[in-house]
Amino acid sequence: MSFPDWLAAAMKYLSELQYFVAGMMGAAVATRYNKEQLKTPKDYAVFLLSGAFTAHYLTLLIMYFTKLAPEHAGGIGFLTGALGGLMFQELFQWVKSGAWKEVGFFNYLLDMFKDWLSKGRKK
Repeated sequence: MSFPDWLAAAMKYLSELQYFVAGMMGAAVATRYNKEQLKTPKDYAVFLLSGAFTAHYLTLLIMYFTKLAPEHAGGIGFLTGALGGLMFQELFQWVKSGAWKEVGFFNYLLDMFKDWLSKGRKK
């Protein structure tokens, strides 16, 4: 295999990972807003990888159903990774805390969003 063939194969492989990378970048930015729950390097790794895998598998599906142009793929992957990492982290927190015994996940998620949006406001 010559160098140009190897380079073409590497570029083809890397182009298939574009949504994974965009999702990981989105999850990396979202860690800033969720750092009180991310205490260990394992928590950070799970957050980043869950965002990256969510973006990798759902970006094209979201673009298909919303009929967005292909040039928006990077932004959709970024946002999907950020929200995917957040959703999975909240799901894991819901299970770890035992809140699943008292409240459903949807209500737990709504309360989390309300708390997140009201940060910094005086009540």
